[in-house]
Amino acid sequence: MKSGVNISAFFRDLFFVQAECVLSFAIVGTIFAREQAISYAHFYVPLAMGALCMIPCLPVYIIENMTIAQVIVQRSVELVVLEAACVWTANFLAGNFLGKTGLVVVAALTALFDVLSYSVAYLLEKAESERLNKKLREAAANPGAQNAGSGEAESEGEAGKKDSTIEAFGERNRRARIPIAEILYFEADAEQVFAYTEKEIFQVHQRLYQVETLSSAAGIIRVSKSHLVNVRKIQSVRTALNSRLYAKMANGEEVLVSRKYAPNFKERLS
Repeated sequence: MKSGVNISAFFRDLFFVQAECVLSFAIVGTIFAREQAISYAHFYVPLAMGALCMIPCLPVYIIENMTIAQVIVQRSVELVVLEAACVWTANFLAGNFLGKTGLVVVAALTALFDVLSYSVAYLLEKAESERLNKKLREAAANPGAQNAGSGEAESEGEAGKKDSTIEAFGERNRRARIPIAEILYFEADAEQVFAYTEKEIFQVHQRLYQVETLSSAAGIIRVSKSHLVNVRKIQSVRTALNSRLYAKMANGEEVLVSRKYAPNFKERLS
């Protein structure tokens, strides 16, 4: 897979899908065909079908900035394919024993396990966001701890960089030099880059990657292809679909933390 694919989320979901297939067959087999002999095919075929069912969902892991609607459509396609694959496989392996009732039960169990797997994934992501919010509250209650914990990594030269400014332009092209530490986040829109403070919006005549290099020492990190955020200005985070997060900034706005940059974002907050 190419760089930027959420490999951990892919294999987590692959495990869930394969577990859905195997559990569905195991439960149905126990109910309808408990007296029948089984072979390795009854185990490995559902595993293979689970892997094949992940193919329609690859865009979810490859495309970085899918909208919520796109993710829902993609996941719905996955469920339909998974249902069809499980029913066909059940009919192929044990159709004579299961009958129509057994195939309906396979479909129902597959849907049930699919809902349960996404519920587990949501709870895991919610627990992670709660852990990050706890870190944010601790940092807000003891602002000096963050700097003290960095030790020698924060030299006098780096401390000086934190107080550096960036040239920006406000209303009526008013030129100003803004302390980078006061900026909440930067946003790239086409060829333009904007800097957001708590009260004003400024335009920066630099590319986003140039701003990222200039402001990294001040706690500015990249969270998506079009956004940099000041980790010291984040009030809270919440989970979103597709292993993404939303960071609520000091001005009340929420900035999407894309799947690709979420691991580094979590590490910095921790």
